[in-house]
Amino acid sequence: MANDANCFALAEAQWGIARQEAPDARMVFGVIMGTGVGGGIVMDGKIWNGRHGIAGEWGHNFLDESGGPCYCGKTGCVETVISGPSTEKYYAGLTGGERIKLKEIVARYEKGSDPAATKTIDRLCHFFGKGVSVITNMLDPDVIVIGGGVGNIAALYTKGLDALGQFIFNNGVSVPLLKPSLGDSAGVFGAAALVARGRESDRS
Repeated sequence: MANDANCFALAEAQWGIARQEAPDARMVFGVIMGTGVGGGIVMDGKIWNGRHGIAGEWGHNFLDESGGPCYCGKTGCVETVISGPSTEKYYAGLTGGERIKLKEIVARYEKGSDPAATKTIDRLCHFFGKGVSVITNMLDPDVIVIGGGVGNIAALYTKGLDALGQFIFNNGVSVPLLKPSLGDSAGVFGAAALVARGRESDRS
């Protein structure tokens, strides 16, 4: 059993986009943004689980009250603000209850024909940058890889990056935000790597 975000981060660090774009990276932070929001930390090629086994779980840091209650029992968690369902819910609130999928919201945003879609994606980018700034301030990773369905939104890599620059404790941002190269298979590759390492440990 292993956390999917940890497996994702390990795979992208060892064989994926982090290895391709930043082969000397010592710390890779892998973000999963989809139905939920999670993360994994890979340091010197190994998953960092932490004392409680929750290292990288930035999805349950506080971000903004507007997110409302979270299933974890807290209010305003990152996940309640920038996950896919939360973003769709925000759009529905702006439009008097029109519930459409995130892909359609993005399409309307890119066309520039829907003010509610523009406000929704701009908000997503703003809070994405604010949320990732906490990770950057605490860990200062060499690379951040963004997976999950929400991670496919192009604006995150432009407006989201700009927002990160506004909130980070630095005069500029040099950490690259990268799209994964292993697709949906990343988690499987990472899990396989953990099994292989476990067998090596057993033999030793």
